[in-house]
Formats: sequence, C-alpha cells, structure tokens
Amino acid sequence: MILSDSTQSDEATGGTSSARALPLPLLLLVAALTAILPLSIEGMSPVLPALGTSLDVPRADVAAAMSAFVIAFAAAQLFCGMLADTVGRRPVIFGGLVLYIAASLIGASANDFVLVVVARALQGVGCAALALLARTIVRDLLDRTDAARTLALVGAIYGPVPTLAPLLSGGLVMLFGWRASLLAMGMLCAIVGLASLRILPETLRADKRLPLNPGDVLRSLGSIARSKALLAFVFGNAFAYSVLFMFSTGAPQVIVGRFGETAGHYALMLALSTLGFVFGSLASNRMIRTHTLEATLRIGTVIQLGAGIAMVLATWALPTSWAALVLPEIVYTFGWGVVQPQMQAGALSLHPRAIGQASALLGFGQLAIAGIIVALFAQVTTGSALSLALGMMFCASIAVLCAWGLVGRVRDDG
Repeated sequence: MILSDSTQSDEATGGTSSARALPLPLLLLVAALTAILPLSIEGMSPVLPALGTSLDVPRADVAAAMSAFVIAFAAAQLFCGMLADTVGRRPVIFGGLVLYIAASLIGASANDFVLVVVARALQGVGCAALALLARTIVRDLLDRTDAARTLALVGAIYGPVPTLAPLLSGGLVMLFGWRASLLAMGMLCAIVGLASLRILPETLRADKRLPLNPGDVLRSLGSIARSKALLAFVFGNAFAYSVLFMFSTGAPQVIVGRFGETAGHYALMLALSTLGFVFGSLASNRMIRTHTLEATLRIGTVIQLGAGIAMVLATWALPTSWAALVLPEIVYTFGWGVVQPQMQAGALSLHPRAIGQASALLGFGQLAIAGIIVALFAQVTTGSALSLALGMMFCASIAVLCAWGLVGRVRDDG
C-alpha cells in the first residue's frame, strides 16, 4: 500500500488510512460489490420471457419484476446511507449481502409472480447497500483525486459484467429454466460475502459516526440535499446516466420491434455497446493523473454529447440501420466511463462528515431522475430510431450544461 504525504483526507473523512491506492484484494472486492448491480439488472433481462410463460404472466406485466428492483434500489439508498454513517460500513454491507441472498432464494422458489416481484424488491434493497457503500469505502480511504482514479479502475474491472451477464443468464435459462438465473445471482453474492468476511475492513472510525437520532439524521440529509455544489453533481450525473437508461428501454423496441432483429442479435449488440465503458474507465483512470477532476468529467460529457449528435445524424441518414444506434452508443458509454467516477468522487468530497448520506443522495438522484425522464420520453416518442437519438442527445446536452456551468462553479452559502 502506497502512503500519501498528508493525512488531511483521513482526518476529514474519518477513514482508517491515508493510502494513495487500495490493496489489490480490497480493490477487487469493491469491484465485486459494485458488479452486483449490473448483474441483477442485465442478468434478469433474459429471465423475463421464460418467467412470464412459466407463471402465466401477461407480457405487459412481466416488466414489474425489473421495475420493482429499480424502485426499491433507488429508495433504499437513502436509508442505507444514513444507517452506514451511524453504525459503520461493515454491518450495513453484511446486512445487504444476507438480504440479497435470501431474496434470491425466495424468488427462485416462488410459484407466484407477486412473490417474485417482492423478492426482486428485496434484492434491490440489499443491492443498494452494496453498490452505495462500495464507493463510500473508496472515499473513506482515499482523497478526492485518488478516489476518482480508483473508482475509474473499479469501473474497468467490473465493466465486462454488463456484457457477460445477459449471455450467461440466457444460457442458464435455456439449460435449466428461469429459476437457475436467480439461484446463480444468490450464489455469486454468497461468494462475495465470504470474501467480504475475510477482506472487508471497517472504514468509518467510531468517533466519526453520526448519532442514531432520526431527527438529526433527517436534518443532516436535508442540509445535504440543499447543497448547491452537491446538486450540481447529482443532476449532471443523473442526466449523463439517463441516456444509458433511455437506450436500454427504447433500443429493444426499435431494433427488435421495428428493424426485425432477433432478441439474440440484440443481446449481442447490447453486449457490444457496453465495451466502451471499460475503455472509458481506463481512460478516466489515466486522465485524472494529468487533469483536474472537473476537467476530466467535462471532457467526458463533451464526448457523450458528440456521440449523441452523431447518433442523430446517423439515424436521420440511415433510419433502418441498427449500426446507426449501436456504434454511437459505444462512444457514449466510453464517455460515461470517463464521467461516472469523477461525478462520484466529486460529490462524495463535499460533505466528508456524511459521506454515506451524500452517496445515497447521488445514487437516489441518478435513478429517480433517470426514471422520470424515461417515463416522460415514453409519452412523447414516436418509437423511431431518430426520436430515440433526439431524446438521448437532449439528456447529453443537459449533462454538458451541468458539467461546464455548475460543477465546480456553484458554491454553498457560508
């Protein structure tokens, strides 16, 4: 472990180390904890058709198994963040692991669709603790710049998961049925849990914890939620992410529904589009060494906007080509790989006494704002490739405005 020249970050955050980098086992564990989220979302996609057929669920209702997870994940982050600032990181992470494993077993053994939806919601709550506190631990131990570099490296490590999860899950469904995928999620989480018992440290010192007083906690969260500097990161991060969410919900309707491609071909296209994130994360890890955090994320948002403009032009010129959507999306995910770790590290550096709460607000805002945007877009879109591209370019434009006009420029009063 390489030590820094100053302990200022440690004193500010209440961490247990002044390291410049995480030990390799802890770095891999943080990546594994973070990877549970894409595993739970991308890995569930191939399950839905077989689940609907097996339990005789109308096609329009099967999506509830996905939305239940996302809604529970978004809401639970607020509670998990507050709790982690009070009792420490380890207890909340282990509670999330146990809940996720139990929910996976419940879902895999369910003979009623409502029970599957409940199990998915419980998975979302458990996953919220894991994804939220994985990035919180990084900020506990590292200063602002080193945390950004490390989060970028974490993204590169777990980057293949969104690509592999739907392929492996689809194979399990074909060979053993839909229940096998849920069991596999639980088993993988159990392996991560065993590794956590051995590797995971407590990174929030007892003297830095907030008192377990609901009134004080809510007032603290309210104060953080009014932070203009933090909200600049929250909104910039949410709009940058909304493009990915919009693509994942709208692209299947265009590529499969309109272009006539098979679901298998679309799965390969989706896997291809996620590769940009891995290389973007690696680029972000190197850029932060020579650029400030704000400069790095601003460059990333420009890349994203360029990809959005390219997608609009490509879909206008080639309205029935899947490549007009997928190839610019690869560039966009590259930009997201540059932007995401900087947004996270920047947001978590603003309130060092309540990193868990700041992390929770960032995660909640990302999914809540993205969900609202996609819901509104679904009401106005024509269902064409061009309309999808225009919606994505709009969100990328707002992310650029936030990054260049607000992040690092707005200040909290006092």
